[in-house]
Amino acid sequence: MSNTQWTWTGAVWLWMGIVFAGWLPPVKAAATGHDVVEVMARAARGEPLRYVAIGGSITQAGGPGWIGDWLRAQFPESEVTVVNSGMSATGSELGVFRIDRDVIAHQPDLVAIEYCVNDGGLTDEAAIRYMETLVVRLKTLPHPPAIVILEAAARTGSNRARHRRVARHYGLLEVDWQAAVDAHLKAEDLGWDTFFSDDVHPNEAGHAFYARILEQALQPLMDEARAKAEEGGRSIVGGDHSGVVIGAGTQKRPALPPVLSGKPLFLDARMVPLQGLKDGSGAWRSEETVPFWYGRFFQGVLSADKPGDSLKIPFRGTAVGLFFAMHEDYGAFYTSVDGGLPAHVSGNNYRGYAVHLAALDLPAREHVLTVVLPPPEDIGATVRTGGPVKLGYLLVAGESGAKREPSPTGAFDLGRLKALRFRAVPAVRWMWAGPFSVEVNGHNPLDAQDAMARRFLPEPGEAAGETGTWRMIEAEGDRVDFRALTGSQAPGVAYARTELLSERGGLVIFALEVDYFAHVWVNGQRVLTLDGPHRVPVFLPVQLNAGVNTLFVKVGAGSAGFNLRLRVGE
Repeated sequence: MSNTQWTWTGAVWLWMGIVFAGWLPPVKAAATGHDVVEVMARAARGEPLRYVAIGGSITQAGGPGWIGDWLRAQFPESEVTVVNSGMSATGSELGVFRIDRDVIAHQPDLVAIEYCVNDGGLTDEAAIRYMETLVVRLKTLPHPPAIVILEAAARTGSNRARHRRVARHYGLLEVDWQAAVDAHLKAEDLGWDTFFSDDVHPNEAGHAFYARILEQALQPLMDEARAKAEEGGRSIVGGDHSGVVIGAGTQKRPALPPVLSGKPLFLDARMVPLQGLKDGSGAWRSEETVPFWYGRFFQGVLSADKPGDSLKIPFRGTAVGLFFAMHEDYGAFYTSVDGGLPAHVSGNNYRGYAVHLAALDLPAREHVLTVVLPPPEDIGATVRTGGPVKLGYLLVAGESGAKREPSPTGAFDLGRLKALRFRAVPAVRWMWAGPFSVEVNGHNPLDAQDAMARRFLPEPGEAAGETGTWRMIEAEGDRVDFRALTGSQAPGVAYARTELLSERGGLVIFALEVDYFAHVWVNGQRVLTLDGPHRVPVFLPVQLNAGVNTLFVKVGAGSAGFNLRLRVGE
């Protein structure tokens, strides 16, 4: 999500109070929210209340976490601390690493988590795994906070089912803003722009609406909490309990249900500042800040700018990644873990920052992350390899159960990474067919994710032969721009095919760029499925036959483009 600025105004509050005085859509919590009652009962007795909201740009623009001022008004005898840890353009993928720095460090009593919209591109497995990591991480703290899951709205509907499943499994209060928005707009015959500046970002009135719906969801729990506080009693969150030794004392915590995720959670994930790392080669230098608004999210950076500059970072764990700064003047870099297949990471697609998860689910032992700056090469109007690289944090998880055993190394040692060279497939070598599109609820969707699930032409492996209208591409360069070919901005699907000649055959690396869904077949066999946002290009090892090889690609448009580019590395 893009960064937006938003402030509360008295006029908006007055207007919203008039609009909502007679009607508010019912908000039904999927679970009891008993943990919220406990926190509010303590605050009602005058104990401190520390509230932290974490999420993407919707949270970042949400002022005092939507309810900060309301909490202060409800608990005048309590010292209420409010922290907005929203970070635009990020989802729970980064959230699991930054929760220690941006949430746990504040010793929260109440945490609101808003990642529904930004997690839209994740697989169900990943969305559940990351959200469950956040919940379990917080609930296993010495003083576990109450948690509220916020389900933000999108014009074509947000995917709330994954986060909702986690919320209900752990007995957490969830607030369905999508249902509330849809019901209110329909009841009052209002347009989407009443509450939103685009497809997902609320305007001032929208944020005020979000706040009122959240307050309404919390009010019954507030009433219960006040009753408990007046009784002077202290209730325990439902469930079995066991004593856990914390330092010299004992803290009672509820037993958690079995984990939903089929893969291990990232319960020790953290962000490690790289700014102070001293590289033996002297190629990398420490810089105190990134001179842009997003510098606030960095603790300085580690920077290098010459082709061939490299960095080896040993780490112990099961997952590793990088959080780095982006700007149109910056460059790109390769990463490889233990000499494995490299990844190409672009640093100049836009201004801001990005996450590159280099490896997940590694063996729990010692590993090495290698970073190399490649030779300069223009690969598009806004993407190139030459330019400085600025690394902010190492993202690491899985150290708790890791051994000191070193990992075996693969073929891509430092020398091979520095020697990587690619040749592009010219645009005129491709044929294409399309575009094809589908509507969702009568609207063109943000991207072609739904359309990718449909077959518009026979695809490799099907009994029917290739049909449809195939056209040659007459364009200079090596980038196939389907929007330019079609003259349409509507999200859609296109097919492309070509032939690759290999004298000897053997293993090659495809560097594929699409924005941002794709299915790829080589010689009739599917070799790649991209079903969500990704950093381009994607590196893919492919076995070619000696002679002619057929390549068939199905491309789905993303929110930022509708492109195809292929380079082949020997």
